[in-house]
Amino acid sequence: MTPDPGPSGAGDLWHVYTDGSTRHERRQTFSGWAARAVQPQAREVRQVSGARPGGTSLEAETEAILAGLRLVPGGAPARLHSDLDLGTLLEVLHSPAGEAARAHLADVWVLPVARNRGRHPADMHRVARAEEADARSGEPVGSTGLSNATQEALGLARTGPADPPLSLGEARRLPGQAGPLQLRVAGLPPALDGGPTALSLTLDLGSLTGRGRTPEEVIQTALHPLLTLLTHGALVEVRVPPIWAVPTQAAASGLAGVRVLAHPDPAQQHEEGRA
Repeated sequence: MTPDPGPSGAGDLWHVYTDGSTRHERRQTFSGWAARAVQPQAREVRQVSGARPGGTSLEAETEAILAGLRLVPGGAPARLHSDLDLGTLLEVLHSPAGEAARAHLADVWVLPVARNRGRHPADMHRVARAEEADARSGEPVGSTGLSNATQEALGLARTGPADPPLSLGEARRLPGQAGPLQLRVAGLPPALDGGPTALSLTLDLGSLTGRGRTPEEVIQTALHPLLTLLTHGALVEVRVPPIWAVPTQAAASGLAGVRVLAHPDPAQQHEEGRA
């Protein structure tokens, strides 16, 4: 069994904080919800919120949980902090909608926490209430609470960890089946050439062209734009011939969701076997 990653977790662990708010006033009911996903090591923060007429508190909480899980990149593990009781929370996560929302994740650790204790849960409570109030007054969704809270979250991402929520029990693991997106790079020369060059790379997803004065520049121009897009939605393993591992790691620097693996090129191995 995979061990509990602990309060801070592994390097690729995302923390998900959610809250939902429903109020009935003057014969009208409106619901608001908010979710935030935080990756402490990369100091990356993602956030979403919404509101609608009607609904119940459980429906608002459920929407926040599902939206929060969808914020986490594919293949990553997540730790879900929720003030729902554990039984209700597991029912939500084992429902068809819950299974779909976490199908792209490696593991989900479910942790019951005290209501509005800690910076992120308190922020989500304020945003959910602001969304509900906006919907009641006819304002566009996200017109007040979301932008301000997002700025606060970005400030937290720059300055470091916030005060943690108060745990009410041990984390429960829901094992996932998703793994990182595996991207194999083929067509690279068997040796590095320090002079100007151009390469046509063959990927599992298609072909790319890179140009540059050094091997690092060639890989950078070919792979970096694609990897930047892919890491918005998934963890990525890039498999390259061992001699190209260092230039590829340089090209992927600054992208927290990329892992470079040295892996022989099958085409080159075949040619060497024939020689």
